[in-house]
Amino acid sequence: MRVIIAGGGTGGHLFPAIALAQELRSRFPDSSLLFVGAEGGIEASLLAKGGWDFEGIRASGLQGKGLPQRLRSLALIPWGLVRSRSILRRFFPDTVVGLGGYASAAMVLAAVLAKVPTVIHEANAFPGLANRWLGRIVDLVAIAFEGTSVFFPKTKVRVTGNPVRAELFGVNRAAATARLGLDPDQFTLLILGGSQGAHRLNQAVLEALPLLESERGRLQFLHSSGSSDLDQVQRGYLAGGHRAVVEPFFWEMAVVYAAADLCLCRAGASTVAELCALGKPSVLVPFPFASNDHQRWNAEAVVASGGARMLSDGELNGATVAEIVRSFLHDRGLMEAMGCRAKVLARPDAAACLADLVTLAACQVPSAKFKNCSKFQVPSSMLKKRSSQTWNPELGTRNCEAEPGTLN
Repeated sequence: MRVIIAGGGTGGHLFPAIALAQELRSRFPDSSLLFVGAEGGIEASLLAKGGWDFEGIRASGLQGKGLPQRLRSLALIPWGLVRSRSILRRFFPDTVVGLGGYASAAMVLAAVLAKVPTVIHEANAFPGLANRWLGRIVDLVAIAFEGTSVFFPKTKVRVTGNPVRAELFGVNRAAATARLGLDPDQFTLLILGGSQGAHRLNQAVLEALPLLESERGRLQFLHSSGSSDLDQVQRGYLAGGHRAVVEPFFWEMAVVYAAADLCLCRAGASTVAELCALGKPSVLVPFPFASNDHQRWNAEAVVASGGARMLSDGELNGATVAEIVRSFLHDRGLMEAMGCRAKVLARPDAAACLADLVTLAACQVPSAKFKNCSKFQVPSSMLKKRSSQTWNPELGTRNCEAEPGTLN
């Protein structure tokens, strides 16, 4: 099987793409997988570490931008389509999967025009403009939140959840704290601002440190600051005498998550999915300028289950952070209960379900070119509700939630 996986620009789009690629490679060891993302994004460095093939497209977003940036983004669209068509001709994929990000839209649109089977995955509770438009013309739409189905044609939608990387699991706390040089008996607060950091989170935590001086012997920090604030954040912890590991970006997130007791973070879709999958309690601070306020929608889905607390960006300050940290520090039962409720929302088979749809598109869409389709035909029962949990021995697939239907 030959698959192009398009997405990136931020870790939130890229990490589910990696999880999907891992699942496809485990099923089809001889498969050819190509990542396509934005030039100048984080994709190239992250994918190189995993040994994945990557090609870049010049692209940038439209929503939330000023007029000069929008004009520049519009000017890049024709170039992105030409570049995408060139990649299609050279790679000749059986399926193109779009997981969001600036370059994803160009690649998926080029695939539709070339009559290559297409699947898009919407990770957020409120979909972006590009995916809402692409949902009308692609073959299948995978969504992470059930409520998102109202934005797409009913017959195309499958609820898969948000894929989470396999390497995040299996690290125990004792090993993680030892590797990070932390005290396994101290409460560990993880601050995550996303793959690029978050200045507002950094400032609020630095303001909170003097207010948490009395807890210094019981509290330690893991802080992903982004590169811009790195020196300032490191100096803040050093001045207050707090034990902390500060990095611009944590490459080994499995170790970091395993060591953390509580997470203070933005509410990007991948972060939310990872927190739920690992059963980590969190305080979510949605980025107020995210397109369509989608981070608030993501956070509210977890808060409704009791798996997280939400703090608006306007409420974010040192006093509030210090008060929240103390409340969890002195009530471990609350923290454990929140973690359990978050885990209820997890979909551990999300990568498997999304891989099912990719294979379905490669086999059953009228324009499919996958050479081994006869071997991998899937019975219509696979498209029914998850409740039956039917296992297909040939594909290694399990049912995804979907309205009964066909791909015809």
